Amino acid sequence: MADINARPINVETREDQTQLEATTEFFLKTSTLAASTINSVGNSIAKDHIDFQYAKAMLERSFKKVSNGDLSEIEEMLYTQSYALNAIFASMVARSSRQEYRANTQLFMNLALKAQNQSRATLQALIQLKQPNQTAFIKQTNIAHGHQQVNNGTQFENKSNSQNKLLGDINDLDTRTKAAAEPINSQLDALELLDRGENS
Repeated sequence: MADINARPINVETREDQTQLEATTEFFLKTSTLAASTINSVGNSIAKDHIDFQYAKAMLERSFKKVSNGDLSEIEEMLYTQSYALNAIFASMVARSSRQEYRANTQLFMNLALKAQNQSRATLQALIQLKQPNQTAFIKQTNIAHGHQQVNNGTQFENKSNSQNKLLGDINDLDTRTKAAAEPINSQLDALELLDRGENS
C-alpha cells in the first residue's frame, strides 16, 4: 500500500530566506496546516488516495477564488456540511430508538439534537452568505445625509430657559385671593392649680 507522505515535499526558498525560514513559512501556512489536517483524516477515509502537496495547491487555488469574490466553494462546503450533519441527526435518532436503557437513549438523543442544531446553524450561515442582512448598513448610511443646520449661537443669545418660559412667574401659579392679616391675642391667662396627690 502506498504511503500518502511517500512523495517528497518540495519547499521553495527565496533569495532573502534561509532554508529553515523557508520550511518554517511553508509548514505554518494556512494551506499547509489545512492539507495536513485533511491528510490525517484521509488516513481513515481515503487511505492512499490523497496527495498532501496537491491538496495544499488545491487549497491555495480556492483561497485565490475566495479573495476574488467567488464564494461558490464556500457555499458548497456549507451545504454539504449541513447535509452530513442532518444525516448524523437521523442516525443518532435511529440508534436512540434501539437502546434498552434510558441513559443510553438520552445520550443518543442529545447527540442527535446537537447535530440538528449544528445543521441548522450551518444552513443559517449559508443563507446569510447568500442574502446578507442589510439592516446594520442602512442604519449607518442614513447618518449625516441631507442638509444639516446647527444653531449653536442662538441658544446662548437667549439666556432664559425655555422650561421657565412655560412655567411663567412662579407667583402667578397661585390664583387664590390672599387673606388679610389678622392680629393675634398673645396674652395668655395663668393656668389654675391642679389638685394633685402628694406622690405625683
